[in-house]
Amino acid sequence: MKQRPFRRICFGWLSGFYIALTFGIPPLPAIAQVNQATINEILGGTEVFIESQQAQVNDTANFQEVVRTEASTRASLRFNNGAAGRLGENSSVIVGQCVEVEQGQLLVSGPANGCVSGFDIGVQGTIYVVDADDSNPNVLGRIIGLEGGVQLNKSTTDPNETTLPTVLNQGQKVAVLANGELGPVEAIPAEEFADILTGPLFQDFDEPVPNQGELREVCLELYAPEYQCSAAGVPQVRSQPVRGLW
Repeated sequence: MKQRPFRRICFGWLSGFYIALTFGIPPLPAIAQVNQATINEILGGTEVFIESQQAQVNDTANFQEVVRTEASTRASLRFNNGAAGRLGENSSVIVGQCVEVEQGQLLVSGPANGCVSGFDIGVQGTIYVVDADDSNPNVLGRIIGLEGGVQLNKSTTDPNETTLPTVLNQGQKVAVLANGELGPVEAIPAEEFADILTGPLFQDFDEPVPNQGELREVCLELYAPEYQCSAAGVPQVRSQPVRGLW
């Protein structure tokens, strides 16, 4: 008789686990909410703002406040939950449970969910880029997975509306289209991966983002042996021997 409550608990746990597997995973992984972002570095200029006030290193943006950069200025952010972010030029984000990209580019590393153009980006310690595109009328934004995987869900306030998440693995990208849907998931070419790792979201910052050292392993997994990978994870074309010399 004493074993019955234990059996009931085990049966209930197993039933819940089965239901979770059957009906999918939650749209956003349960991680510590972002409610503050501190300016960690400023590069290329001084035009970084928190709301309407010009910001300096160590200034902090609180929940629902906007952090933005203007032309020629980039900035790195340190979130209160240990994640890190980097803003490109002419970029703006809203600090919140998801870091909402309004304009420009945001690199995120660590447990910080993002959102862009009606889609939530759920992560568990991932390196990814959100690009809020304003040059293509058919594309509202792009999500680019550099290391680890992310889940993409349509934002909704209807508790009865459920959709299965789109999973984006490392080395993949997807566009958020103007019609409110996602485009096809595509592999990131080695040249584009290299451009990102040598571009403004990585170049010249003093502190590496969390897990940045994992990018070399990603490069080896995705692009070797056709490409060789630098210590920073940048895929480089292998030099080919000239035929007839060897």
